[in-house]
Amino acid sequence: MAELGQSFYPTLGIADAERHLDEATRVGCRHLFTSLHLPEAVVDDWSEVRRLLTRAARAGIGIAADVSRASLDAFGASPDDMSPLARLGIETVRLDHGFTMEETMRIIRAGGFMFQINAGAMNEDDVRNLAQRGVPPEKLIAVHNFYPRRETGVSIDFYRRQNRMFRQFGMKTGGFIPSLREPRAPLYEGLPTVEAHRRLRAVEAAAELAADGLADMIYFGDPAPGEADWTAARQAASGTIPLRVRWLEPLPEELLPLLGETHTCPWDGAELVIRTPLGRPFVRERGIVPEPRNTLERPAGTVTMDNSRYPRYVGELQVARVDLPADERVNVLGRVVPEDRPLLRLIGSGTRFAFDVSDKGIR
Repeated sequence: MAELGQSFYPTLGIADAERHLDEATRVGCRHLFTSLHLPEAVVDDWSEVRRLLTRAARAGIGIAADVSRASLDAFGASPDDMSPLARLGIETVRLDHGFTMEETMRIIRAGGFMFQINAGAMNEDDVRNLAQRGVPPEKLIAVHNFYPRRETGVSIDFYRRQNRMFRQFGMKTGGFIPSLREPRAPLYEGLPTVEAHRRLRAVEAAAELAADGLADMIYFGDPAPGEADWTAARQAASGTIPLRVRWLEPLPEELLPLLGETHTCPWDGAELVIRTPLGRPFVRERGIVPEPRNTLERPAGTVTMDNSRYPRYVGELQVARVDLPADERVNVLGRVVPEDRPLLRLIGSGTRFAFDVSDKGIR
C-alpha cells in the first residue's frame, strides 16, 4: 500500500506554487515533494519560498526537498547545521548533488530528517556500504528520479528490479507519475519515473508503480493533477484498482451493497476472467435468485453475474479479461469503460478492485 503525494515548485514561480499548494490542501494531500535547485529557476526573493514551505508544513503536509549545496546556502544551512531546513517544516531531504559521502554521512547521523536516496543510481554494493557505515534502513527511502526529457525514463522492469533489491535491505521505495493536466515547465512533457507512463492516465501509472507492493510513496512529478486524477490515483496507490462501468440497466437496489464492495481477486486467479468470492454467498444469504436477463456476448471488460440456470454458481460475479461468447447462464450487468480497460491487466492474484456505483443507472 503506497501513499500518494504531489509536487510543487516555488522556485519556478510563487503565484503558481501558491495555487498548486491550495489545490493540494483541498484534496487532502499530506505529502509534497519539491526541488530547491532546479537549473531553470531564478529566485529573487527566497523569503517567499520560505513562506510557502512554512505554510505547507502548518497545514500538516510533510515536505520532501531535493537540495544542493547552493540551496543550503540560500536557507543558511550547511552539512553541519541543517536546522534552518527543519524550521521550515522540511521532514525529508534528498541529497543528490554536490555532497561527498562524508558530508552525507554527517547529515544523516545528525538526525532530525528522513532521507531520500536515488533509487536509480544505487546497486547492492552501494546499499551495503550505507549499512556498513551504520545508516539505519528505517531512515532511508529509495525514490526514483523523474525524467523531464521524452524517451529518458526507465523501464518498469528496472523500477521493479531496483525496488525488490531495496526491499531486501528493509528499505521503503517510491517513484513519480506524470500529470497531463498541467505538465511542468520548461519541457511540458510530463515528469514520470517510467517512460511508458509519460502519456498514461494517472490512475494506471499509479497502479503499475504500486503493483506487487513495490512502492511506499508515489508522487505526482507534475503539479496540480486535479481532483479527479488525485482521487483515482490515490485509490490505485493504496492497492485498490478503481473501475468505472457503463451499466446496461439501472442497478437493482438489492445488488448495490455487493457491487459497492471492495473485491479481491482470488490467489488462484482465473486466466479468462477476474473473479470475486463475494457474489455467490451474497445472493445465497439474501435469498436473491437472478433470473436470466441480458445473456449477451461478453467482450473484454464485461461485468457479469451467473443466473438461476447455473447450478452451484448462482450469483458468481466476474469481469471478462478476454472476449467471451454469450452464455444463457450468464447475465451481463455492464461493461468497464474503454479508458479503464487497461487496468484489468493489473488485477492479479490478491489484487483489490472496486466498481464505481456512484451512477446507478445507464451511462
